[in-house]
Amino acid sequence: MTLAQKLLEKMGWKEGEGLGRNRQGMATPLIAQKTASNAGVIVNAEQPPDKRPKLQGAAFTGTPTRILVLRNMVGPGQVDEELEEEVGNELTKYGTVDDVMIFEVTTAGYPAEEAVRIFIKFDRAEAATRALVDLQGRFFGGRQVRAAFFSEERFDKQQLAPQQGEFGE
Repeated sequence: MTLAQKLLEKMGWKEGEGLGRNRQGMATPLIAQKTASNAGVIVNAEQPPDKRPKLQGAAFTGTPTRILVLRNMVGPGQVDEELEEEVGNELTKYGTVDDVMIFEVTTAGYPAEEAVRIFIKFDRAEAATRALVDLQGRFFGGRQVRAAFFSEERFDKQQLAPQQGEFGE
C-alpha cells in the first residue's frame, strides 16, 4: 500500500470507491503511459490497453531518406506551374529543400489519389522525417495527404514512376 493510499484511507476512502464527498469521483488512479523516448500520455490505470485512447501520429516503415514523396495532395489535371515553387517554399519550415519534382501518372485507370506524386529532396533525412510526421494524414484541399520516404537512388535517376509495393501498403 502506498503512502497516498494510506492517507486517503485515513480520510475515509475505501478501495474501489470514487473520491469526493458523495463518492462520485474517479475510482481508479491515473498513470503515465510512455509513447516515445520523451513523450507520454496520462491514462486511467484500470483501462485495458485496447480501451485506452488511440494516439494520433505518423507511422512509417523503412529507412528514412532525404527524399519525401507526397501523394493525394492534388488530383490529376490539378498541377499548375506554381505548385513546385509553392510546395518548396512551404516545406522549408522543416529544413533546406534542395529540389522539388512533380510526376503525374497518365496510365488509364490508375487511381486518382495516387496519380500525382510530389517529390521533395531535403538536405538532411531529419528534415524529411519532420515533414513526414507533420504532413502524413493532413488534409489539403479536401484530400488526405499520404507521405512516404522514397529511394534517393531512384530519385537521382529520375525513376519516379510507381512500382508495385514500393510503400509497403
